[in-house]
Amino acid sequence: MKYFLASLALAVGLSSLALYGADEKVVSPAKPGEQPAVVATAFKASTLIGMTVKNTKDEKVGTISDFVVDAPTGRIRYAAVSVGGFLGIGDKLFAIPWKAMLLKHESNGACFVLDVNKDRLRNAPGFSKDHWPDFGDPKYGIELDQYYGVDADQRAEVSPRVK
Repeated sequence: MKYFLASLALAVGLSSLALYGADEKVVSPAKPGEQPAVVATAFKASTLIGMTVKNTKDEKVGTISDFVVDAPTGRIRYAAVSVGGFLGIGDKLFAIPWKAMLLKHESNGACFVLDVNKDRLRNAPGFSKDHWPDFGDPKYGIELDQYYGVDADQRAEVSPRVK
């Protein structure tokens, strides 16, 4: 029985590593005598899809529905965030610049934080799941980045900030 419990504990531990990814990043340096805070920073896309997006007031504003990837660089440019609706019906999508979000690790899992209130998000340029905008249009990308406060230097960075 004790071998079964030890095996079960090992399996749970390994599966949690697979869920959150293998790449980790030290997000807060350790004080003398303490361990540094280390969190996962690489995730499978299937783990991110469905992840909660909150605002800075800790209110849920939506969930990650899909991604827009810049094919030449392989970088995620935008997360399609689903807002409203019920079970995917009647929801509206918003292209949120990847760099506008903060990855936050909480005791019950990870989420993304977007510094935008609910009214500003409701008034943002959105689209339906059946009619996506032309992300190849540089003007559209600049307008989105400016709306969410992402500057040219941030667009050149690889990954979202981590808290």
